[in-house]
Amino acid sequence: MNLKSASLINAIFVCLMVSIISSGLISISYYHKMFENKLESLEAHINRNESALNYYLNNKELVNSEGGIHEFDLFDDGIVSHVKKKSWGFYDVVTCKTEHKTDSIRKTVLVGYGNNKSKQLALYLTDYDKALKLSGATQITGTMFVPNGRTELAYINGNKGNSVVLKGSQKESKNRLPKLDKDVSIEVERYPFLTINALKEKADLVNAFDAPTKVLDFRGIEHVKDVSFKGNFILYSNSALSINASAVLEDIIVKAPVVNIAAGFKGTVQIIADTQVVVEENVVLRYPSSIYIKNDEEDVSVVLNGNSKVLGGIVIHGNTYNNSLQRQLTISKDAMLIGDIYCYGRLQLDGSVLGSVYTDRFTLKTKSSSYENTILNGKIDNSKLPAFFVRLPLFNRAIDKSAYEVIKTF
Repeated sequence: MNLKSASLINAIFVCLMVSIISSGLISISYYHKMFENKLESLEAHINRNESALNYYLNNKELVNSEGGIHEFDLFDDGIVSHVKKKSWGFYDVVTCKTEHKTDSIRKTVLVGYGNNKSKQLALYLTDYDKALKLSGATQITGTMFVPNGRTELAYINGNKGNSVVLKGSQKESKNRLPKLDKDVSIEVERYPFLTINALKEKADLVNAFDAPTKVLDFRGIEHVKDVSFKGNFILYSNSALSINASAVLEDIIVKAPVVNIAAGFKGTVQIIADTQVVVEENVVLRYPSSIYIKNDEEDVSVVLNGNSKVLGGIVIHGNTYNNSLQRQLTISKDAMLIGDIYCYGRLQLDGSVLGSVYTDRFTLKTKSSSYENTILNGKIDNSKLPAFFVRLPLFNRAIDKSAYEVIKTF
């Protein structure tokens, strides 16, 4: 009798264990399937959001419209995507969000007009009936629009051994630069300010681009140092501002009357100044960075010093010819600009440009003399611009809006 009882207990125990294990396996299978379905649904929504973003970026009527939120049902199945665009310096920030039931997928990208490389030129120089003179080891690769459609050799400081290299056709330019249609302006009053006390409490700040823009208030502070600001920020001052090499700045806009970038700084910034920007030695403004000044009333100066690089572009602009003589851009020896230069003023090119140059005139100052419309040892090469490079949207022509491309994903 005891043996039978023990056998019965063992049998019940085995049945119980089998039941528990079976139930566990069934539960695991159920939740695995549910998780798998969830992943498939999530992947489908990610793909849907990606498709909606691509549809927007490839639809000229949508991307060229002003502001607002665009809503569309891409596949006519009741799932609506929302796309919002806002200006960010020379570029645009586009956020695409797709919601379905409890899922919400969002993607934010920095975009600009693509590089139609075959239609880009190396140099456009305004025709004031003064020939462009080339000297030393000057090299220009790409189509050139120059006064009277030709260039001349010059011998500077008694140099008799010019080694000028020109690769590309020479065409006749007009008596004015192509009209610049991009106006980069920031109204800081529209956004909330982060006070100095708030910045002191936390010097490492990140602000996503799908969140409201915030202004870093540096009024009354001369140096930006030992801080880290990334994302959707405008660093603002109403007086001269110096950015130290210890500062970490990524994807932000800097707005001040005068900006000095200290030697050794590396970051990604779009600078909007009033009168002066100085980029000291060994600075790297990573892609996509830019410098912009528009001024008709005061002297304007932008200097890119030796062994420094700007990846993006430099624009110096104004509305009147007379004041163009007060605007000067200097690309020093061993300095490099990768992208575009638009200078409605004077340009001294001692360094290199990989991209395109639009300038009202060239100037050259040596230790012994000054020369007009002269380049000594400068280099412009449109052919070496990287294939992925999205250029500044300088002109409002169909060719410049032929492709809206993603620069980076936030």
